[in-house]
Amino acid sequence: MPNACEYHDMGFNCCESVLSGLCDYLGEDTKLVPRIATGFGGGVGHTGDICGAVSGAIMALGIKFGRSSADEKEKRDRLYLMVEEFLEHVRKELGSIDCFDLIGIKLNAVDGMKVYRENKLGKKCHRIIEQVDELARKFLERETTP
Repeated sequence: MPNACEYHDMGFNCCESVLSGLCDYLGEDTKLVPRIATGFGGGVGHTGDICGAVSGAIMALGIKFGRSSADEKEKRDRLYLMVEEFLEHVRKELGSIDCFDLIGIKLNAVDGMKVYRENKLGKKCHRIIEQVDELARKFLERETTP
């Protein structure tokens, strides 16, 4: 099974890659993953907001620790705390959780994708994906949420 970076090398965006790799790690079905995660690439729809790799990791935390019904409020609240902690770790490691801050461009700008390709920013994203994936795996190894 490919890891997150290998999914990225195949052409999947950052969110698709991280979520697919972590689902494989968890032994979860990834059939719907690309479709669910596609809109989160480039900082949610290429807007430069929260990094897609981070979004994918949060989705994976939800797969393992999230609730299945509305009445599981305690489970929801524990996951919220875990996500807060995860985001703190990502900010500490990467300096930000926003795509624009991490790669320096908005992909939805007029020449955003052109600049991305010309400056080989995919390599930068690759490193971010690797770091986020590694951190998410540490959280996924926990038995329960806090």
